[in-house]
Amino acid sequence: MIALLAAAAAAGHAYVLPWAVLFELPVPGERACAISSLRYGPPDGKWERGTQQDKLASCEFRQFVLPGRLLPSWAEPVELDEVRVTYTVQGSEEAQTISLTAERIDAAALAASAGSLAATVHKVKENVSSVVTSNASHPVLLGDAIAARNKPKDDCRGPGPSVVLQKGESLLDVRPGLLSPSMQVWVAAFTGPKQCTWVKVATRHR
Repeated sequence: MIALLAAAAAAGHAYVLPWAVLFELPVPGERACAISSLRYGPPDGKWERGTQQDKLASCEFRQFVLPGRLLPSWAEPVELDEVRVTYTVQGSEEAQTISLTAERIDAAALAASAGSLAATVHKVKENVSSVVTSNASHPVLLGDAIAARNKPKDDCRGPGPSVVLQKGESLLDVRPGLLSPSMQVWVAAFTGPKQCTWVKVATRHR
């Protein structure tokens, strides 16, 4: 789906899942880490829903969809074919508006396998940057991506699912941590808001 952001063309998504809507919205620059306000509704403006963050999000952990550096934001489920979204990014009060075609996703088809994912990982100052790319023929729903020698002991549910990836798209996960050549990327693969498993992804260091 193609959307217009200001005068430039930019990719974005509006995924309607059984329990929520996931917006993946274009953001400027690498420092953006959260959507601070979100309003959405039909293009005719007959109604509108919205959310507003009361507190600043920590930028210690950042997740984006590539290409395009799209920032995910969850909202209440709605039945829409076309949706107009107005949002602001943390650190900027300038509102941006984007029009998207909503895409409904069957949660039963979201499962990701190790063979359908590939990862690259590298160190950036005090952070570890993991890029997990999907080669699956169907959308996949992913959460945290963690570089570790062994399966993480943390619950894979963590803060919940983060992004939906189409074939060829990637999850960029940036978080504080150490990195050694023996580490692999483990990603939380979801099939529902709280149903997930850790998947070990073939990893290339760079």
